[in-house]
Parts: sequence; C-alpha cells; structure tokens
Amino acid sequence: MAKSATQAAEADASAAKPPKQKSSWLWFLTLLLAGAFVASGLVGHEPWTAGETRSLAAVQSIIDGGDYLVPQVDGTPVLDTPPLYYMTGAGLAQALGDYLPAEQAARVASGVFLGLTLLFTALVGRAAWRHADDSVMPAAGAAAVLVLISSLGVVWYGHDMLPETGLIAGMAMGLYGMALWPRRVFWGGLWLGTGAGIAFMAHGLFGPLVLGISALVLPFLGIARFGRYLRGIIVAVIFALPWLLIWPFLLQQRGDDLYQTWLSANTLGRYIAGIDLSNPSAQLQWLWLFLTMAFPAWLLAVLTLVLRPGAIFGFPGFRAALVVTVLGWGLLVLSDALSPVAALGLLVPLAVIGAGGVQRLPRWLVWPAHWLSALVFGVAAAALWVAWVWLLYLGEPPPVDGLGNYLPMDQGFQWQPVAYVTAAVLTVIWLWVVLRFRPSRPAALLAWPVGMVMVWSLLALHQPWIDAAIAEGKLAKSVPEQLVPEPAPAAMPAAPAPQDAGADTTATAL
Repeated sequence: MAKSATQAAEADASAAKPPKQKSSWLWFLTLLLAGAFVASGLVGHEPWTAGETRSLAAVQSIIDGGDYLVPQVDGTPVLDTPPLYYMTGAGLAQALGDYLPAEQAARVASGVFLGLTLLFTALVGRAAWRHADDSVMPAAGAAAVLVLISSLGVVWYGHDMLPETGLIAGMAMGLYGMALWPRRVFWGGLWLGTGAGIAFMAHGLFGPLVLGISALVLPFLGIARFGRYLRGIIVAVIFALPWLLIWPFLLQQRGDDLYQTWLSANTLGRYIAGIDLSNPSAQLQWLWLFLTMAFPAWLLAVLTLVLRPGAIFGFPGFRAALVVTVLGWGLLVLSDALSPVAALGLLVPLAVIGAGGVQRLPRWLVWPAHWLSALVFGVAAAALWVAWVWLLYLGEPPPVDGLGNYLPMDQGFQWQPVAYVTAAVLTVIWLWVVLRFRPSRPAALLAWPVGMVMVWSLLALHQPWIDAAIAEGKLAKSVPEQLVPEPAPAAMPAAPAPQDAGADTTATAL
C-alpha cells in the first residue's frame, strides 16, 4: 500500500513539469490580468456599503486627530478590529494627497493589500506544488492567481474598503511560510509569523488562530523534520510577537476600559461559545455562502483531490494548504461569531489547491466549461458594450423593460479614457483566448478568469451609473442576516490622544 502511494506521488511529480517556455506567456498574461483587476474600480467612486462608509470615517478620524492607535466613528472608538487597515488608509491619504482626493487615496489601501494577496498567492502556488525532491510545476503559481481572481468572493469584496482585505493578505503570507518550511526554515518562519501578525492587526484573532492551529498540526503530517519544525516555530513566534503585543499593550496604556472592550470581542472563548449546531438553517446559509463566494475555487479543489490523490503524499505545501482550508472553513461554518466577509482569508488556500488540478482536467469537463465561459461572459460583455455605446451616442440609458428597477434612467454619458482603454484591451484579449485555444486543451479554461476580469473592467466603465444606482438605493451589497455576528460591546467615547504642542493639526477632509 505504501509502495503504491509512493509510486503515485512520483508519477504525480513527474507529470508536474511542463516546458518552461509554455509557462512564460502564462505568467505575462497573469501579470496583465492581475494588474488590471487590482486597478479597475479601485478609486473614483463613492462608498458602496455601510462598511466602506464606516472605514472612511475611521480613516478621517486618524487624519483629523492624528490618533493612529484608536480610530473613531462619530466619537466612538472602533475596537472590533485592530487599526492596521485604517492606519494604512490614513497614511496613503496623506502620502497621495497631491495626486488624488483624500477619500480616493485612502481606497488605495485595498489595492495594496489585494496586490500583496495576489503576489503571495503566486508564491504559495509555486511553493505548494514543489515536490519533496525539489521538482516543481512552474505554472502552478500563475494558475493559483488565475483561480483566485476567478472566485466570486474576491471579485465581489476584494476592492471594498474593509479590514478583511488585510486579513486575506496576511493569510496568504502565512500560508507561504508554511509551504516554504520544508526547504527554508528561517524564511518560512519569517513569513508565517509576519502573515499571522498582519492578519491579527487587520482583523483580529481569526487569522492567527487558523494559522497557529494549522502550524501545530503540520509535524504530524510530515511537513518537516521535528528539529526544523521547532526552529521554524521559534522564528515565526519571534516575528509575530511585535504585531501581536505592541498594539494591545499601547491600547491598555491608553485606557483599561478600551482594552477590555476590545478583548471581550477577541478571545478564543467567543469563537467557541459561538459554535451552535442547533440551528441548521444557519449552517445551510454558510454552505450556500461557501458555494458562491468560493466558486470556482472549491470546485477545482475537489477535482484536484479526485484527479491527483498522490499530491497528498508528494507535496508538503499542498498538505499545509489543505489543513488551513479544513480548519478555517470548519470554524467559519460552525461559529456564529464571525462575519461572512472573513471567508475572504480562506480563498487563497482553496485557489492553491485548485491550481494543481487544472492541467489534469479531462476533456469532457474542459469542453463545457470553455463554452459556458464563452456564453456567459460573451453575453455580459455584449450587453455592457451596447449600453456604453448607447449612452455615448444618445446620452441616455437604453429603454429596456425593467432596467429602471435597478439603475437610474436619467444617467448621462461620462467619458473615462483609462477605463475605456482597459476594457477594450481586455475584451480583445478575451476574444483571442476564446478563439485561440480549442476546448480540448486545459488552456481553454482561461476563458473564465480573463472573462471575469473583462466584465469587471466593463463594470468599472459604467461606474458613474452604478454609483448613482447605489446612491438611490436601487443596488446594494448584502449578506444573509443570519450570518451577521452579534456586534461587539460598544466602548465609551475615547479620550483624545495626547498631541505634541508643536504638532501640525491641519487635516485633509475626506
């Protein structure tokens, strides 16, 4: 039995070596798509959700008062999450103030974290699909990025001005550290500790909890020898401690009531107390959320486990991604103390797992996936281009029955040259992919990620129209109410932060 498993792993590794020249163009396309995806729709619009409005208010409080330790909204301290995202937004608003309005410059924080997420997803994909004998599948990193930007959750929430964008970046870094452990103990521990720290400072306990429990499980899965594992843990703890201790210590020095308020919402007991198996309807809602937010990453991950069972034995980094996925999603589904948006942090390991099965998909699966992508994104692109041309030449929306229920019908045309060029280039690339790659080849699956980025860029082309619809209440982002956790206890208004006598109190208004 062990011999057959070893033979399967060896065969799996030998098949994971495509010619390098075939992967170079894929990396170029992935870089182009990643850049277009991060930039499209990042700035230039009003807040689309109540969460974004709250984040902007917290950033404004930092700019006005210079208090990076305890951001406030309407005089109430924001203590449900540590302030890394708000600190980053305020810093960017001040640094880019000469080039962008402050409220738009603050949005760049989401782009920074999203870019870091895609970068470390590529690194994790390459490290996770590296065999124990150091053989590697070169296209795995690019494939992981393409799977991630194809996932509906990243498209839906990835550009939002929310602390969870920092969580997903930290989770990607931490997972990269785990995948790197078998070969480079120091760097593996460094990225694990740094990733856990960033996840903590962005969102709280959830990220480091999942990464920490997963790290404790790894030695039982043969990820690394015990001595190397122990050294890696020590390095990870050293690099994580500053992130985990400095802000809580300073918060306690500011006021014990503030510290206790934050601590009450960020304890392991809160997650355990939130586990409730007596409400199956909530678990079904979480299951539906998983199937939608993580599509198609979860489907590709399942197919990878079916088509490449030897990967569990042959790729240590793959096992690490699998452990993080199972533990993280298990905690999300079972505990009602977490927000659905926290699921963003678990899309990276799913994308990494799914990336390994793309090249193994049988023709009878590639063919319908290719043509379904061509149909869905082709119809969507055609509709969005027709609407744009109609607005261009007639100056009003097309008279489609029922359109007024979702979009304002008094919208005029607004010329956006950068958005137009981006959408046009991506449309040409998508048409080239659909026509160039026959459905019998796995490369035909590129029609989905390219189509997803193309449609996202076309939506950015209609951004003023979408802004108007959201302002009028015709469109809104929402999640099932059953999945929204109980709010943390509110803190009393905080005392103003001490300021130097000579400090510059000039504020940039959002």
